[in-house]
Amino acid sequence: MTSINLLEGKVRKWSLPALQTSPSGEGLTLKRLMLPQGELAQFYDADEGIRYIAFAELLPERVRGNHYHEVKEEFVYITRGKTLLVIEEIQTHMRESTNLETGDLVFIATRIAHAFRPTVPGQAIEFSPTRFNGDDVCRYPIIS
Repeated sequence: MTSINLLEGKVRKWSLPALQTSPSGEGLTLKRLMLPQGELAQFYDADEGIRYIAFAELLPERVRGNHYHEVKEEFVYITRGKTLLVIEEIQTHMRESTNLETGDLVFIATRIAHAFRPTVPGQAIEFSPTRFNGDDVCRYPIIS
């Protein structure tokens, strides 16, 4: 599994490997299994529980995000499609971007503005150990 750190590790991206069979023993915990009955993506396996989960449709020409959270850390798993992720550390204004595609997982820490600009239609699953609170969505337009 390949991973990269962005914004000094406040954002982390993993590209989950697509395997034909599950590795024996402990093996990889995060992976995509390409089984005869269809894909099984294992994108979260941790002691900490999930208290929020949402499905997001990714449509080209429609930006998602343009905000940050003070409390909620979040993960986003791309189930289908391709999108550009633009991130900015709100204190230093340090900005980076990365392309995400099917099978990519990204972790976004608090106080990191983020926006998704899809290039190929798709879907994503967003999840967090923190419950959603609308008051924790702080608008921060970084792309239009």
